[in-house]
Amino acid sequence: MDEVRRYVNLAFVFAGMLMSWLCVNVAKWVMGFFRIADVRLMGELVTYSTVIGILLAVIAIVILWRNAKVYENALNVAHEMRKVTWPTFDETKYAMKIVIVTCIIVALILSGFDLVAKELTGLILGIN
Repeated sequence: MDEVRRYVNLAFVFAGMLMSWLCVNVAKWVMGFFRIADVRLMGELVTYSTVIGILLAVIAIVILWRNAKVYENALNVAHEMRKVTWPTFDETKYAMKIVIVTCIIVALILSGFDLVAKELTGLILGIN
């Protein structure tokens, strides 16, 4: 169970990084929309919007991580994912070939229907 907790904690860290990227961009947009100066604090990369976005993301992730119900649901999902029987590489290659061949066959059938419909429409309207 410790390995599952490690994966869940890593998922929260990854979600925090994604959320910080999103919050930084939203903060930049909001500051630009309201014409608030986005002052550089340290170099070109650290601005007010960067600090605000990262702080909002960290607060949100910590709140979600500390919420027992959310954390327990994440643990349950990770535990169920451990039970999944994943296909082998050869099975995946075979399934991919089947999907590609099926898509080609369906595309040919649909293009045939399209050609027939075009010709019939041309005959009915007298375009040909």
